[in-house]
Amino acid sequence: MLYQLLSYGVLCLLLSNLTSAVQVNYNSSFTPDHLAYLRNETKSLFNHAWQSYMQHGFPADEVTPISCQPYGPDFNDINNAVRNDALGNVSSTILDNLDTLIIMEQWEELEYVLSYLKSQQATFFEQDTVVQVFELTIRSLGGLLSAHLLLTDVTNLPARYSKFNQICQEYDGFLLSMAYDLGLRLIPSYKTTTNIPVPRINLARGLRRVPPALQRDACTSGATTPVLEFTLLSRLTGDLQFEYYTQLTFWKLWSSKSNLHLLPMSIDPLANHWKDAITGVGASIDSFYEYTVKAAVLFNDDYMWSVFKTSYQALLTHSAQGGGPNDGSMIFSNVNTEDGSVFGDWIDSLGAFWPGLQVLAGQLTDAIKTHAVYLKIWNYFDSIPERWVYYHNEEVQKEVKSEDSVALEWYPLRPEFIESTYYLYRATRDPMYLQIGERVMILLRDRYKTLCGFSGLQDVRTGERQDRMETFVMGETLKYLYLLFDTKDEVFLHDTKVMGNKNWIFSTEAHPLWLNRKIDLFNISKGSVAYRDENVSSKAFSAKFASQITKSNNELAHFPKSPFLKNMTVARRADIPIPGNINDNILKRDPHGSRFDMCELNPWTKSPRGFLESGYYTWDRFFNGDYLFRRSLMKPKYIVDKGSFDGSNVELTLAFYDKFTMGEKKGEYHLQCPVPANTICYEVMWGDIKQCNQIEISEMHYNPKGENFPYMVPGDLWMPEIKGLKILIEELEEGKVDSRNTVITKEFIASLQSNDTVESDTILRINRVNGVYLKSNSVIWTLPFPITKQDEGLIGVNSDLRVVIQGRVVENLMVWYG
Repeated sequence: MLYQLLSYGVLCLLLSNLTSAVQVNYNSSFTPDHLAYLRNETKSLFNHAWQSYMQHGFPADEVTPISCQPYGPDFNDINNAVRNDALGNVSSTILDNLDTLIIMEQWEELEYVLSYLKSQQATFFEQDTVVQVFELTIRSLGGLLSAHLLLTDVTNLPARYSKFNQICQEYDGFLLSMAYDLGLRLIPSYKTTTNIPVPRINLARGLRRVPPALQRDACTSGATTPVLEFTLLSRLTGDLQFEYYTQLTFWKLWSSKSNLHLLPMSIDPLANHWKDAITGVGASIDSFYEYTVKAAVLFNDDYMWSVFKTSYQALLTHSAQGGGPNDGSMIFSNVNTEDGSVFGDWIDSLGAFWPGLQVLAGQLTDAIKTHAVYLKIWNYFDSIPERWVYYHNEEVQKEVKSEDSVALEWYPLRPEFIESTYYLYRATRDPMYLQIGERVMILLRDRYKTLCGFSGLQDVRTGERQDRMETFVMGETLKYLYLLFDTKDEVFLHDTKVMGNKNWIFSTEAHPLWLNRKIDLFNISKGSVAYRDENVSSKAFSAKFASQITKSNNELAHFPKSPFLKNMTVARRADIPIPGNINDNILKRDPHGSRFDMCELNPWTKSPRGFLESGYYTWDRFFNGDYLFRRSLMKPKYIVDKGSFDGSNVELTLAFYDKFTMGEKKGEYHLQCPVPANTICYEVMWGDIKQCNQIEISEMHYNPKGENFPYMVPGDLWMPEIKGLKILIEELEEGKVDSRNTVITKEFIASLQSNDTVESDTILRINRVNGVYLKSNSVIWTLPFPITKQDEGLIGVNSDLRVVIQGRVVENLMVWYG
């Protein structure tokens, strides 16, 4: 037993005799000097990558970090989509990093590339290359729009930005003209008979020069994500076709969701049908969810927000594993869109963006628990494999090796993990996220830095390097890292004097975007072409766009903002009295809808705390994931593993622990982890799962005008029908430890078995129903239900009104007779 407890980390925080495996200059202090050092180090890493590109790669799309060669599309093989999709011979590194140069305050470099782009703008995108519309939209179009906004709609610059102010004054809007040119080249992909875009286009020659084989397989992200950048392009230029066609696609696909309110990952745009019935939150569908939230913010669009709420509820019901009040981790697995069954035992690296989106959507506790899983992966791999296997069947008696947990082996220095870390720090201000950022920065500096940039891993199992540095390494990974260390909001983008009045969001490629109503041509009255009242050149530029809008635009003048409203589902229900004779005392509300009423507050600051401390050390479930995924978390052989208590894990570094447990409430820190549960948990489907969205599940709360009622109490759930349910059941057996860290006793089991119940060694507990977790001591109430001949002996109700299944009492499922 002692070994089992130690393996889970009972003494995981007793680190007084340990030394950190990573030597850092400031020893986890995160003082102003330390943070300035981290920002400077990160900026120097960016400068190294940028100068490497400018010296060895420019004007090609990229530079190879090891061989120091220009890198662009494969002109010899048009079918090489892996390489060609994001590389159009359009200096992608520049377009993807225009805003990064501004954020890093690299004014001379910015001046140079602006001069270059202006000189080349007439023929810049006239390239006989086949590209993926999605990639060019998020990297190049988004980069141009972001830089244009930063150069035209940022006013009242402090004196320290005098050089940038000069650049802004000299800028004549040509980047928006380039964005418009690119938009016109990409939008034909959306003008299909099916209203579903084909994924690729030839920048110079359109759709006819793209092999049909490259157009049969599109993903949900690729089809729906451009809606944000293209809608913004329409608002800035007045040409409505970009918004019209991308919105048409978005709402068509959403209207074709499954009965479970889930969208599959891939589609054939030519055949007009889904290619599979699989979904999740990672690759191929990630930015669909991301842009429902960000478009809601950017365009004040309630319908987009409703799509996210409906989707999130469906994912909680069918995809989420863990995340309950007694869990220290949360995974969103891939599932079947028709029946909600789990498909596969892996999650992917792109899914590491999800905690950041959860933060933005106000789901902070979920975000912390989801992020914790990716932190554990990073601890062991110093990276995140493209696909990581989280579950190995313990009944299979074989030795599991580190490589067995890697389903896809590469790591191209993706930004998603540090992106979510940035969002979580901004929401919680917990120093643990700075500690994570410092570890990532050190790895970039000491392991992944090369002669001409930064090289990811071709194989995380062996440490084999990858001779490629994608544009997002500078544009996202280093950008988010740099902004993470800006705790006092001193960096350009965080400076409230500069950006405080902008309701900006990051695009999926980390481009800051916003929409000022004064420059939204969609909302400006007819005949007005005002762009910026104080900028004459911009006025003229807007007039130029007004004259360029094609006649076909007149046909789109009455384009509705949300063309498929009849398919929308309202997630929030008003309070409704429940049946019976207690209407004056108990009301009910939608437990899913209430989670979106307001953004969740930091769960670690519910009460005043001491000086230096991290909320992670007050979280008794923080090391739950280490035990739960112990068969999947092992270091590859090329990474030295000196043992789990040497400080090699981010959260176990002695210097950090010593400093951030200095709070006055020392007794609140959990120096021991809970005993892991050894009960059996499993999901069951009760009835036709396709009816799950028609089944009412409500949470009880008191009517303030009524009296307390002795039977139903706040936190109980009301479920009038038992059908269309996905239920997480826990078997409670004498002597075992349950998920609430309680030892089950014989007396406890006996207390729930009435005289008319056959004695059993186990009872059952429902922990979750259709994505709603039950609180401790809460009960699900349901109406009496008919028992068919087929169900006789399998299900019944005892004299205590508890439901009995196969002779075992269900602790928290009771029948209300009113």
